[in-house]
Formats: sequence, structure tokens, C-alpha cells
Amino acid sequence: MATRQIKILMVLCAMLALPAMAQDRAQKGASRPAAVATGEQRVALVIGNSQYKDSPLPNPVNDARAIAKSLSESGFKVTKKENIGQKEMQLAMREFGDALKGGGVGLFYYAGHGMQVKGRNFLIPVDAQIQREDEVAYNSVDAGQVLDKMEAANNRLNIVILDACRNNPFARSFRSGGAGLAQMDAPVGTLIAFATAPGSVASDGEGQNGLYTQHLLQSMQKPGIKIEDVFKNVRASVRKDSGGKQIPWESTSLEGDFIFVPQPPAQVAMVSAPRSPAAKIDNIPMPQLKVGDAWNYQLIDMLSGSVTEKFTRRLTDVTADELRFGGYITDKSLNVLRRVRDGKIVQTWSPRRVTLEFPLQTGKTWSGTAVLDTNRLTSEHAFTFKVVRQEQVIVPAGVFDTLRVEGTTKYKSKLKKEGTSGEGINTFRYWYSPVVENNVALEFEETNWKGVISRKERLELLSFNRDGKK
Repeated sequence: MATRQIKILMVLCAMLALPAMAQDRAQKGASRPAAVATGEQRVALVIGNSQYKDSPLPNPVNDARAIAKSLSESGFKVTKKENIGQKEMQLAMREFGDALKGGGVGLFYYAGHGMQVKGRNFLIPVDAQIQREDEVAYNSVDAGQVLDKMEAANNRLNIVILDACRNNPFARSFRSGGAGLAQMDAPVGTLIAFATAPGSVASDGEGQNGLYTQHLLQSMQKPGIKIEDVFKNVRASVRKDSGGKQIPWESTSLEGDFIFVPQPPAQVAMVSAPRSPAAKIDNIPMPQLKVGDAWNYQLIDMLSGSVTEKFTRRLTDVTADELRFGGYITDKSLNVLRRVRDGKIVQTWSPRRVTLEFPLQTGKTWSGTAVLDTNRLTSEHAFTFKVVRQEQVIVPAGVFDTLRVEGTTKYKSKLKKEGTSGEGINTFRYWYSPVVENNVALEFEETNWKGVISRKERLELLSFNRDGKK
């Protein structure tokens, strides 16, 4: 199930919850990994080794504890290990790899002794008994093992952080062991971060935490910062504090976005608008729209609180039974019938993708089924909607009296060529205004086939133009 084809399928299904112009954006991005989402699974393995018989280190256990706490606060399910031997390290990595098969984001953090031998990096357990260079591979843990586990899991995004570039405690017995760690190439969807550049040695620090982890903690706890910028900030701070002697380094092949701590969701005011009591609205008739009517929206990622897009939905053609908004054709109740691109039909809903059913009345319910057919997939949808109450909503375009509509759609989809299938649930909330004759706000949440919230977005009306009226 956790294939790239199924991920594409989920995006294609989820995009149909958005108005026409937003659907264009979602389909253009369908081949990219899912955007940032704290609702997805986050799994971390954190190891700190300090109590070595020879060359003990004061800070790795402190570093591991601080990192584990920070990751837990940002939504990770963390397994923390302290001062462990080879067998326990290997078992922890195996269990970590199994947990990653649930999808989402994986993070491995190691603080302690590490070394390179003949171009391979090894993490040193506290029980390591190494007298000769040729014994390293048999008494330590190859750092490449964690990358193999991540690759086998085929999850969305992985992070490996190695604060292990300290002096080799067995260097006097070795002939070819280099200083620090060797360069490692990051598999697709992975970022590997080193406390210092390949072949260089990192400071264990003079305070409670190592110099690298000290700045990593500060950077990763700042809300709304993408992972690439987190490590850029760390590099600049460590280089400055070390007088240029230590320069952190990363190898990355990330395709998706990731934020450790999302910004607080945008606050949405609903009923407490400072205006006179709302007039009762009910029994709202089907909209009467004209060519040229337009609605300007902004799209908000509710998990990060950031505005990701602004767009216009404009009515371009009206027939006896249909409305056309650019490449999307709907019925008179704004329910999608099909999509056209370059004069060809690329999506068809049979009989229609239902969202609204007029007249809208408080307490009204409707349900049914629909089938989506595209060049790539077929998707069966079972939907249920209800007008739950009247609500006063504040959006950038102003304060509006609306009817709030809530609904769910359960879908089962199948890719035609690959034969793979998937299922999930979409949840919708609409705030329909009779003045605007459209939704002034819309919230959409997708729960994928693994029960993980993969998207959570909100549309808000910025302005509108109804036959010259704003």
C-alpha cells in the first residue's frame, strides 16, 4: 500500500474537496510527496552513549535526553536509549525500522563515539572491546544500517542526525582509521546531518550539551521553520561559536517539506462578531450566478498556520443546466460534473460530486454515491451531508451570516494501469452565504488508508465581485 502510486492517488482524491482553482494547484502538485502535516506518524529513535570504559564522554546522554524531550513535544513517538551495548543497539534499530513501515516521518539521532574505517562509519556501543582495526565491524554498529531500515520502510521522509564525529578512542591501534566520520550519500527522501564536516572532529562541549546539539535544540524548537533552514541556522551558529573550527554538514535528497514545530493554526472567529444580532437565514435557494462573477480566496495549511496560495474562482460560462469555472463544469448547485483540459474531458463524475443541495435548510440531510473516472483511476465515493446550524463567520472579506454544512465522504479508489487500490475518509465543513451565493469558508481534512490525517486545509474568502457588486 505504501507505494508512490497510492500516495498520488490519495492526493488526486483529496484535491476534489477544494474549489476549482485550488484543485488546479493540487493536481499540479500530485506527483510530489505530501506536504507538511503533524497529523502523520512521526517516529524517532534517540541513542546517547557516554559511559565508555576508555574515553568516556560527559554530554551524549544529556544530549539524547534533551533531543528526546524536544521531539516528543513536536509530535514524535520517541524511543530513547542510554549507554547501550551492541546487541541492544541493533535490536533498537530493528524495532525502529519496523515502526517506520507505518509511514510518515522517521528520525534517528545518535550522540556518542563514532569512527570511520575504510570509508565506512561505525557507531560505538559502550561495551565495545576493540583492539584492532579489523575488529571494528564486529564490535560496533554500521551507521549504514539505519539507512537500510529507512529505505526498506519506504516512508515519506527520514532524518539521520549524527553527533558522533568525536576523536577515535582506539586511533593509536589503527593504521587507516580517519578522523571524524566519512561522507554518506542520502537516499531519496532522506537528510543526513553531521555535527561537523566529513573527516573533521566535533567538540563534546563544555556545558550540559555538546556544541552542535545545543544549537540544534534551539533551532528545531522555533515554530514554522523548514528543516533545511533549521540546519542552516545550526551551521552558522556552531561555526561562529567554534571560531570556524567546527562546521556542521548535511547530505540531503529531500523532496517533501518538513517542520519540527508548526506555527499555531490561524485563529478563526465564528459567532462573536461585533455587530448587531444576525437576521435568521434559512431555506436558501439555488444561486443565480452570472458570467464574470468572481470570488477571491486564500488557502491556509491549518497545521502550519501559513497561507499557501491565493487564487480567483471566476464564472466563465453559463448554460441551461451547467456552470463553467475555467476548466471545471458544475451543475447549478455548484456540484462538480467534469473537468476539461485543452478541449478534452479529463475527469468525469457520475452522476456528480455532491457538496451542496438546495434549498439549504437547517437540519436538512442528503446522502448518496458517485464515481470519479479519470485517465489514471476510478474512485467510488459514498457521501453524507447535513446543514447543522446558522453561524456568523469572520473572514478577510468581512462578517457573514451563513449556514454551516458538514459532511464526510468515504472513498475506494483503484489505479487503472498499476491495479493498486486505496481508501480513506474526507471530512468537510462549508459556510455558505446567501449574500455571496458561495462558500465564504471551507475546511477539508483527509484521513488516509492508514488512519493518519494527511491534509488539513481551510479556504477563506478575500473578496468577491457579483455583477459589479463587492
